[in-house]
Amino acid sequence: MTLSTTIKSLALIAACSALNAQAGVTPAPAAPAPAPSVSPWSGSVTLGYDSEYIYRGVEVYGYGKANDLFTGSIDLNYQINDRLTWNFNAWYGNSVADADYDEIDLYTKLLYKVNDSFSFGPSFKYYNYPYLDGGNFDQYEIGLEGVWSPCANTSINLGAFYETESEAFYAELGVSYLYKINDRFALVPGAVISYLDRDSSEFGASASGFNHSAVYLKAPITLKENVTLTPYIAVNFPLDAVDDITADSQDDEVYGGVSLSVGF
Repeated sequence: MTLSTTIKSLALIAACSALNAQAGVTPAPAAPAPAPSVSPWSGSVTLGYDSEYIYRGVEVYGYGKANDLFTGSIDLNYQINDRLTWNFNAWYGNSVADADYDEIDLYTKLLYKVNDSFSFGPSFKYYNYPYLDGGNFDQYEIGLEGVWSPCANTSINLGAFYETESEAFYAELGVSYLYKINDRFALVPGAVISYLDRDSSEFGASASGFNHSAVYLKAPITLKENVTLTPYIAVNFPLDAVDDITADSQDDEVYGGVSLSVGF
């Protein structure tokens, strides 16, 4: 092959490549990467301490006052579909001040998302007191709960519950606001008011009326992306129904605590 023949062959190849490019012949694109799978499960594990155990406005007693309460809980959420979420929570509390006080709660609810700002659904709660009155004591509660976010960072919670053992109807309205100071620190002020209607009780008289009100301030601190430390302080104001169902009149109480939560 002469030099001139070689040059003509190269020129012909270049011309064919140019025509192919003009005709739109391009290399095949690479296959797209598969979308990462998103698990329908999420949840958290939490350890906590409360200087006093005040539940629904009542200072809880075993054989003594249940102060210095240490708690542990696991919270699971399962996203059934775009609108339905199932939640399960297991909680355990033990009072250092009252050696006979232990409590185990199992709680579940199903939330239906009506829109981006409102969800509601039924709930069920089981309470177990292993050492109360010298043996196991159980309570069962059914409820209906709703969560409404009328504007950014504001939450309004409403719950209505019926406890079968003491034939008690309890309703609670709460509001809170998330004030984000920076990426790691926030303040969450909130307030609660409740109503109680109880015909009979294992631990007190019947009652009907406003139960309690409370205000609190939480300060969640993000230690890592999924680790949050939350100290809080609260003030409880017992109202008429609390005084009716307890043996001793209860005073306004300032208390506080801290929790450490790890999400997954």
